[in-house]
Amino acid sequence: MTARKRASATATTTAAAADLRPAQADHKSPESTSSDPSIAPPKWGVIGKLSLLFSIPYFYLLFYHYKIQQELKRSILINAGLSLAGFFVTLKMIPAASRYVLRHSLFGYDIYKKGTPQGTVKV
Repeated sequence: MTARKRASATATTTAAAADLRPAQADHKSPESTSSDPSIAPPKWGVIGKLSLLFSIPYFYLLFYHYKIQQELKRSILINAGLSLAGFFVTLKMIPAASRYVLRHSLFGYDIYKKGTPQGTVKV
């Protein structure tokens, strides 16, 4: 049984560079990321109306319909408040995180829409 020899370092780097060239041509250059459309800001009016619409039945059931102990009601309200605060913090963080991710080219494309205009949208 003979030992396999490794290819020289220069042969591997040139072969690897040749393999990367077509893949880099498919994606847009980092300079073109500045022309990408920015993320639309959240629609605070719609969010507020939906929050109010869905919280009215919740609070009705919690305070009037069911007989729940006071300590349990307090725990449920704290949980609901923290969940709502977490939702709004997430809404504020998504645009900042998306700018960071796009700036560092950490995105992908939808492979099921390849060949269509939606297939070039960064996900």
